Amino acid sequence: MSKTLKIYTIEDPKQEAFLRKVSHIVTKEEIKTDKFQEFLDDLIYTAENVLTDDGYSAAGLSAIQVGVDKKVFCILKEDSSEFEIMINPEFKVIKNEKSVDIEGCLSVPHKEGSVSRFKKIKVKYLDRNGKVQKGIFSGQEAREIQHEYDHTQGILFIDKLED
Repeated sequence: MSKTLKIYTIEDPKQEAFLRKVSHIVTKEEIKTDKFQEFLDDLIYTAENVLTDDGYSAAGLSAIQVGVDKKVFCILKEDSSEFEIMINPEFKVIKNEKSVDIEGCLSVPHKEGSVSRFKKIKVKYLDRNGKVQKGIFSGQEAREIQHEYDHTQGILFIDKLED
């Protein structure tokens, strides 16, 4: 049975230092292990069930946010309202157009701010079975992917706030 994982926040200096680490690549061998598959189940379960003091739920969750420095995250798919796992994601900008919108983060409690993100991106990643997937994402999904990708690079949305 899946369990809720502890979400690291910047309110604890040691946790913030961990959140600012660059995550490691996940090997295909590791993806196949029961331990990693169980972690992915727990990551999704946590994203599905978390609710902040402010009443917010998750639109995405990165492994680093739950104390695992691996390049993996999940995002909420708009069409199915289910979380999709992305392992070792890489993205390319399709158009150099950006939009500014309000973002928040489970690891940065009680703070929101305007962040500029690319409107449309192409993403290559491994799914939870280790198969290569490619997709074009726009709008909110593109924003979520960029936000979670930043987590894998040790970057928080507060580092990118617009004035």
